[in-house]
Amino acid sequence: MTIPCEINSLLGSIAEAEAAGLGVPMAIALADHSGNLQFFTRMDRTLPASSEIAISKAYTAAALRMPTGELGKLAMPGGPLYGIEHTHNGKIILFGGGLPLCMDGRVLGGIGISGGTVEEDECVANAVVRSFDEMVVLAAKVRALLPMGRHYEALSALDNNLREAVQSVRLPYELSTLLTGSIILALQDHNRH
Repeated sequence: MTIPCEINSLLGSIAEAEAAGLGVPMAIALADHSGNLQFFTRMDRTLPASSEIAISKAYTAAALRMPTGELGKLAMPGGPLYGIEHTHNGKIILFGGGLPLCMDGRVLGGIGISGGTVEEDECVANAVVRSFDEMVVLAAKVRALLPMGRHYEALSALDNNLREAVQSVRLPYELSTLLTGSIILALQDHNRH
């Protein structure tokens, strides 16, 4: 399973809102399970170098299946991965701000954040991971309510009706985003079975 484009967009908006809350313009990148770029945005006044760094953080977290900060510890002189940053055409990042996005124990992608301090980048990346995890939990609950079998017209109507209902009710942005994401994940996974 891959993370749908709509979910990447929602996760990007969550990251942007978190960065705005910190008052720090950031570059935000999301990669698929292989590290291929799936989503990117750069807030106004973000440091120019942050774009490539965010993309590389997302790549590193997804392709190596671990947080970039954790990788940095393993790549210190004398460590088991010392020198790894010189592989992959320099795309490997060894400091915090890149985290894998997981579902059912599998890495589906990675988030890369750059523009603030390492702590600020990690704060925003962690908020995205928490939101994705909440979407996954809610998706399982929504999936349990869906009809058995592949009733595409019914599922499509349910998808449209749920999205309209979520958007028409004045829910807090965070809750609306989580509900929308969980519905998309539930329907995607349901259609695979």
